[in-house]
Amino acid sequence: MRQHHTKVHGEPLPNRTCEGCGLEFYDPKSRRNYCNDCNPNGGSNNGNWKDAKEEASCVRCGETFEYYPSNKEGVYCPSCVADADGLLPDNPSTPGERVSTTCAFCESELEVYPSRVKANERGVFCGRTCYGNWLSETVVGENHHQWEGGPIPYGRTWWKIRRRALERDDYRCQACGRDNEAIGRNPDVHHVIPVRTFDDPEDAYTLDNVVSLCRRCHRLAEEGSIAVSAGGKR
Repeated sequence: MRQHHTKVHGEPLPNRTCEGCGLEFYDPKSRRNYCNDCNPNGGSNNGNWKDAKEEASCVRCGETFEYYPSNKEGVYCPSCVADADGLLPDNPSTPGERVSTTCAFCESELEVYPSRVKANERGVFCGRTCYGNWLSETVVGENHHQWEGGPIPYGRTWWKIRRRALERDDYRCQACGRDNEAIGRNPDVHHVIPVRTFDDPEDAYTLDNVVSLCRRCHRLAEEGSIAVSAGGKR
């Protein structure tokens, strides 16, 4: 009978009796002991009850509406929020204006949020490529993040040699021939003769001992599956 009434008449019959007021009501899960008015955890029965809603005027259409102060500030009425396509123009959550600045390496014009400029003492960069180039040319010696101590001759630091190798090899894997666009990133720079075989590791950082390889070919070269030479094909 209960299923018939729900399916045919579109209204479920009561299946619970409120322990507070004795009202019969319907609960889809048949678990509740109180109706909405008597719910000890809801409305005025809740310990955080703030005595109903507050009123405000919608800053967009001017209509008066009610809202819960604990949920949001009274800025927009529900109708304006429902009709809005995305964030409303003067919504407090709308991102602020951007400012113009230049990349600290290539000096390209950038439009960024002011917080990004304030948070980066070294400057703002277009991306990882410009940041890496800036590190290799500006942050040298003990200020470099890979500094291990000891003098490093000018032009022979790892990052300078790496950049020069990529430029020499036209940012192309010297084994399979794919360029950085096909790879999806700059190639790795592989030491033909491993650094560990040198008495002085700095002697390994020379252009005639490095070659540009994609990640797959780099792995094969490390395994000894393919032989490569600096600036040449396998």
